[in-house]
Parts: sequence; structure tokens; C-alpha cells
Amino acid sequence: MPTPNLPSNQALLRVAIDAFGRYGLEGASTRNIAGAAGKPMSAITYHFGGKDGLYLACAQHIADTIGAMVAPALDQVAALCRADGSPAQARAGLAMIFTGFVQTMVSEETAQFSRFIMREQMEPSAAFEILYGGVMGSMLTHVTDLLIVVSGDRLSKAEAQVRTIALMGQVMAFRVAHAAAMRTTGWTSIGPDQAAAINQSIQRHLAAILDALEAGDGI
Repeated sequence: MPTPNLPSNQALLRVAIDAFGRYGLEGASTRNIAGAAGKPMSAITYHFGGKDGLYLACAQHIADTIGAMVAPALDQVAALCRADGSPAQARAGLAMIFTGFVQTMVSEETAQFSRFIMREQMEPSAAFEILYGGVMGSMLTHVTDLLIVVSGDRLSKAEAQVRTIALMGQVMAFRVAHAAAMRTTGWTSIGPDQAAAINQSIQRHLAAILDALEAGDGI
């Protein structure tokens, strides 16, 4: 759908993220992207230097958008853990991070990003470095460090990193396996009630895992 009321660069990014997510860098047509955005082809060259530049700009836009959504929780966690590096505070920090992550992943604003991100997960390019170098890498590092604190330093960094990916995967499943989630639950969309139910389940899983880590049973 044309987006004539948006600035050219923003309109192009919105359409391009969807096109690249569906068809990939090689399959997406800049002519179709420009047409769908209601902009001339020259606008892509003017703003982004060409197709490759547009693709990287899409990755940067995704990283910046998700980063802005998650950053407040990460900042709060960092301040909390600087003040008190105890397992209890680490657990509180993890709860905050995962609450923010759930809200971000089920947001309609990030829905359009899913295909693009999944393509970069399966076949990483220079765009992956932009995505990972943004909030993704920072969040994974925070969770890894906090898991080690909860375990009383009994958990190795390598083990904590694997567990971090597994924990994050529980949340990401509601976006990357959206159709299965909708079919299984009978939901038609994810609104506030559904988001709350997802967060409650994730928090319970997280608490059970942290209880085992803190007791030394999960190591």
C-alpha cells in the first residue's frame, strides 16, 4: 500500500522490510518497493545509494526500533545490578528483561520485522552484524551474566550462553511460529490479555529454572 504521507526514506523502509522479508535481497524488486511506497525509483538511490544500502538501512531501522523498546528495561537492570549484585537482584533483573522482551516480540510494531530477522538468522549477511550489534547482542550478554550470578558462579559462561538462547527461544516462538501458536491456542490475535498470558507462562518457566540454578540442582 502506498505511504505518501510518510517521508520518502521512512516509506521506503516500511515497504522494503516487508519485501526483503518475503523475497530476500536478491528476490525483492526495487521497482516494486518504490512503487508500493509511492516514491520514484531515484528515491532509493538518493536516500540509500541503491538496493544493498536499502537492505542494510532496513536492518539498522529494525535494530534501532527494537532497541528503543527494550533499552529502558536493560538500563533499569544495569542500574539494579550495579547497586546490588546478589542472586535476588539478578533474578529481578531477568524478570524485567523477559517482560520487556515479551512485550516487544508480540507487539504489532515488530510483527513486520519477523521475516527479515529470520532470513538473517538462517543466512546471515552484513545485516546480521547490524542486528546483533544492536540490542540483540546486549540482551544476550545481560541474560548470560545474570544467569551466572543466580547460579552463584557455578554455571560456566558457555553453559549460561546455551541456556540464554533456550530461554529467549521460548519468547521468540510466539513470533516465528506465530501460525502454530494461533492454531494451538485458538487465538485470532495477540492483544493485551494474550500478551499477559504469554508473559505469565514465561515468568513461571523462568522462575522454575532459576530456582534450580540457585539451589545447584540445575547445574
